[in-house]
Amino acid sequence: MRNLQIALPAAVIIFSIFTTVYAASANPSQVRVLPKFAWVLLCLFVPIIGGLLYITIGRPIDGDSGQGAKRSRPVAPDDDPDFLRDLGSKFKNDKDNRNG
Repeated sequence: MRNLQIALPAAVIIFSIFTTVYAASANPSQVRVLPKFAWVLLCLFVPIIGGLLYITIGRPIDGDSGQGAKRSRPVAPDDDPDFLRDLGSKFKNDKDNRNG
């Protein structure tokens, strides 16, 4: 019983901190339903309900629907044509400089 009295408030505090930081770090133009500052205040002052509402209806979503955040995936160096082109020219310049 004592463990539950410690664990439950700790879980609520951790969840509140997580959702508040998650809402505060979102791009303001991509947050849905309410303005960003309203979500941050809601997550901070209405801990469980505010956080659940932000996660379910307020956060930016990924996808091709035109809504939400669109994250660009990092490109591996061997898949990046600009990197390969620059690498080729650097090798050529180094080789020319060594041969004099």
